[in-house]
Amino acid sequence: MCTPPDGTEADDTPPDGEGADDGQRCRRLPALPPTRDTCTMPYPLLCTLLGLVLGWLPFFLHGPIAYKFDILYIRGAIAVWGFYSARLLIGLLVGITSSPRPWYLRGPLCGFLMLLPVGIIALATPGCGGT
Repeated sequence: MCTPPDGTEADDTPPDGEGADDGQRCRRLPALPPTRDTCTMPYPLLCTLLGLVLGWLPFFLHGPIAYKFDILYIRGAIAVWGFYSARLLIGLLVGITSSPRPWYLRGPLCGFLMLLPVGIIALATPGCGGT
């Protein structure tokens, strides 16, 4: 509720209708209709872009080491890209799936499903697994 300059409270009568005071300085603005989405970017695209950005964080912290695969006569650089591609695709998978409904449950589930195959390969590689 706004207060006119004379200190009295303004009434709820519209300024253009009957009973409008010509000296009234307060006017009610029409309510804006509620918007459903404030983001103009499609949800799958947003999740994919976030996945592409956040998927590089392990690279800067530690990430898989190509040398551990090279000593087994496996091309380590290609094996390491398997890990990175799985991490980068997590955002896409979160964006294109709909179950479970809350994204904060879908994210860890999709991350687990994407990293499970390369995680099993890492466990099978001597020097990379839990030993």
